[in-house]
Amino acid sequence: MAKPILIGSNLALDGEAERDADGRYLRFSQQGWEQHFAGTGKRIPAVWEYVAAFKQLDERKDYALSGILQDLNENLSCAGKIDYRSSNIPVGNGYIDQLVADTSWRRALEDELFHYDAGETAKLLQKVSGKHPYIWTLNVSGRKSNPEKAVWLFISKSRFGLSCDNSHISIDGRARGVSVVSTAKEVSNIAIPEMKISPVPIAVSQSYSEQAGQTGHNAIDLAYARGLLDGLPSGTVMDWKKRHVFK
Repeated sequence: MAKPILIGSNLALDGEAERDADGRYLRFSQQGWEQHFAGTGKRIPAVWEYVAAFKQLDERKDYALSGILQDLNENLSCAGKIDYRSSNIPVGNGYIDQLVADTSWRRALEDELFHYDAGETAKLLQKVSGKHPYIWTLNVSGRKSNPEKAVWLFISKSRFGLSCDNSHISIDGRARGVSVVSTAKEVSNIAIPEMKISPVPIAVSQSYSEQAGQTGHNAIDLAYARGLLDGLPSGTVMDWKKRHVFK
């Protein structure tokens, strides 16, 4: 089994998608993957964690990137869930680099999915995949009737897809697990791409803590995610830090 990939200093992404005892890839719905990882110390990776892995592996020219891209070319990969009751992502579909010209799209994608500059994320996804990044979101009626939707990543012939409008209990696909590592022994068993990591902000504002709770991550996790990707230029992220990090 491939070694996990360290993201930042304390998050480990599985080196390959989950398989059964016979070596066949497992396929579950988003809800099924939550149940599969329950009690294992792992969870479903968020979109920002995939973005962080792409950036680090691309910078290092690490072969592990090809394994993630293979997953996305062969099947859907689960990247969590969106609850549209607490989401500010606008209604609509489109190529991400075009949508982010609208500040409402840019801010929502950065705060809820990428935790990093949306324009730079679109460039990164296109660079590693060779495909134009495109996002699908839930329509107005769906947000009212069935607001919880899975997030799936995939690569088609023409697009790098972020599907955010499918049922979290019926559509299925592959997944990798992500876990927190904290000891020297754990870290020594992980393939660590070379990278520059910005310090984690010590504290964040109460309003941002409330928003973080809605997305399933605590405030320090979200601040860490932005710091993790700080190697790319991001005026939006710097503005965020000025607004939310205590001096």
